[in-house]
Amino acid sequence: MIIICPEEVKKDYLNESKIHNYKFYTLGEIKDKVFFKYADLALYEVSSKYKVKPKIAFKILNSLYYLDQNKDYSKLKYLSEIKEYLIEKSLIIQDDNFLKILHDEIIIDGYPLNKELTKIIDILSKYTKVTYKELKTKYELNEIYCFESIDSEIEFVCENILELINKGIDINKIVLINYNDEYLGSINKIFTLFKIPYKIKSKKSITMFPLTKKVLKFIKNSDLKISELNEYLTSLKGSEDILKSIISVLNKYYKINKSVKELYEIIYYDLKNMYLDPEKFFNVVNIYNGFRVFPDDFYVFAISLNEETKYKDNDYLTDLEKASLNIDTSSELNEIQSNYDFNILSNIKNLYLSYKIKNNDNEYVINSKLESLEIKNYDFKHNAFNYNQYLFGHYQEYDNSYQKIEFDDLKKYLDDKINLSYSSMDQFFRCKFRFFLNNILKLEPSEETMATRVGSMFHKILERSLKNNYENYLEIIDEETINYLNHDLKEKFYANKLKKEAVKIIERLKSREEKTDFKNFAFEKYLEINKESKINVKIVGFIDKILVFDDGINNYIIVFDYKTGSFSIDLAKVKDGLNMQLLVYLYLIMKTDFIKKPKIAGAYIEHILDELKSFEFGKTYAEIEDNRLEGYTTNNREILSHIDKYYDINSYIKGIRVKTDGDFYANASVYSERNFAKLLTIVENNINEMIASIENCDFEINPKRYLTKPDEIVGCEYCPFKEVCYVNAKNIKIIEKTTVEEMLGEENEVD
Repeated sequence: MIIICPEEVKKDYLNESKIHNYKFYTLGEIKDKVFFKYADLALYEVSSKYKVKPKIAFKILNSLYYLDQNKDYSKLKYLSEIKEYLIEKSLIIQDDNFLKILHDEIIIDGYPLNKELTKIIDILSKYTKVTYKELKTKYELNEIYCFESIDSEIEFVCENILELINKGIDINKIVLINYNDEYLGSINKIFTLFKIPYKIKSKKSITMFPLTKKVLKFIKNSDLKISELNEYLTSLKGSEDILKSIISVLNKYYKINKSVKELYEIIYYDLKNMYLDPEKFFNVVNIYNGFRVFPDDFYVFAISLNEETKYKDNDYLTDLEKASLNIDTSSELNEIQSNYDFNILSNIKNLYLSYKIKNNDNEYVINSKLESLEIKNYDFKHNAFNYNQYLFGHYQEYDNSYQKIEFDDLKKYLDDKINLSYSSMDQFFRCKFRFFLNNILKLEPSEETMATRVGSMFHKILERSLKNNYENYLEIIDEETINYLNHDLKEKFYANKLKKEAVKIIERLKSREEKTDFKNFAFEKYLEINKESKINVKIVGFIDKILVFDDGINNYIIVFDYKTGSFSIDLAKVKDGLNMQLLVYLYLIMKTDFIKKPKIAGAYIEHILDELKSFEFGKTYAEIEDNRLEGYTTNNREILSHIDKYYDINSYIKGIRVKTDGDFYANASVYSERNFAKLLTIVENNINEMIASIENCDFEINPKRYLTKPDEIVGCEYCPFKEVCYVNAKNIKIIEKTTVEEMLGEENEVD
């Protein structure tokens, strides 16, 4: 017998106490058998030949199943062309024998019945008996609890879990389902307060793990081909499962005769969509995303039962086109899924239902399928007097401080190595505990957003345009806009604005080249240095652009970093470990042999996306639109004249103010060679302080507050861990801001 079902349903069949001869397929696997599947290189070929991002190429491939239509759509003709190309390249594989030799009875279980599944059933039914196991209502749903906030909803869950445990219910048979990301903070905080052990059962993309990030960073900058990576891969240490997954992706593209950095996007896409199965934990409350059926002796809390849209009209074929082709539209799929989820809930015997009506500024309504239930308010068993005791006993004894770990444990956890970038340094000096959670434990997943893709797009446009000496830059802009944006309505709206902005930036850079003797030297340059420590420490950095001027004796350098938003260059905070990015880049160049006989000429922020800059309090429109370079410049007039031939008239660099007698104004952002040396010494001292803290396992909660801004806590803003560290007044470090002159010392004159 053949069973077509999801993995969790497969486990139920395998746990049956009877002899069986089952063969299991998922719906995706049976779809490959009935229709066709793609060879490993199909995604790459579509992405490469048709100049689209891997994510778009994937959507196109999924649309090729619907070509048995006679509609005269340009999209269908385009899809037909792609399919014919893939067939010609032998990248579409059809299993001609599967249906011919099919004789086993088939049961389909665990999937909602939509048009696609109905079509598959119709095809299979021509060859054998097919039974679709419909999920029917088993238990009546009567009531659902309504809460003002997510916190209240999770408190309700925790209170009732404690009651169940006190009654002798096995904690392994208590589960929470249907959580989403907006619940994570409350779950972590409140389950911890109630001292309830829990485990969130979610699949993790392997790109979240340090080993994968290390490999991707190497691939992004390597000229090696996949066939030449064996030595590098065998040198890696870490999870065997992750390494095997990485190698399996690389093997897909083994035959492509290109460097791995040219294949970076397709490799990254495949790895991002490869997941590790959740670890198994016992004696905890297991927390699941989505809905599933559990045995009758389980107690299930179904939260977040609000009206939501799981499927959206963002496929390659639009809903209008799908409707005319008799394909499931997003609205139809949402209705089918909603009904199926309702049936799942009605198959759970011991069930607690709940939903929230607010979260921050967002308001929610109950799922329309549950509107007929009795909506109840919950009477909490704790009150203002006994709440703290109910939660964790002796409240006055509660200690939120970081509990020091052993260095040997830390060293083993880090596999005896750690890379420190500017961003990790910045987090460390804002708050050591935030650094620990984010950069040691890796608790904050990295997510690709439109903003990050737009930033990457501009970096790529500028890199290619400058390397190409600005030739064909309009074509480069068009290509990269297509590559990085998905072309939904929102992104189409911004695409034209972004393309115009890219043209403006490139024209601005071309204009500056006429005013400088500094020449393009490197783009997107990765540098690293080793630091002596009890653990293998590397200081690493990616520098967007480096310019060099050779005066016959020394190579004068300028570093650039592209920014789409606001960025502080206030040097006065460097002594506190903040605002060090440009200085860290200079430090890396001065400490490596990348450039022979380097001397510092400048370091600048290149602002991009001028048209999309937001309002900044206290600034005029002209100031916001100011696109001059912002940073630090040498006070050596001869070198400055090579940076900007017209620096004394109308410089393209902010802070270069010259008097009529040729001297700089007192507030000019110019610095002597001695000043830069002092700044890099401060940076090195900060780095050494950071390494010493890591060696001492010192990751205390210590955000900063400047006396000049008593309401601003540096380190807590935008911190994703605020709800788990319970920062209080005694944790905050008060610091007094000094001036740049005080920091650099008395000598601040022209050398």
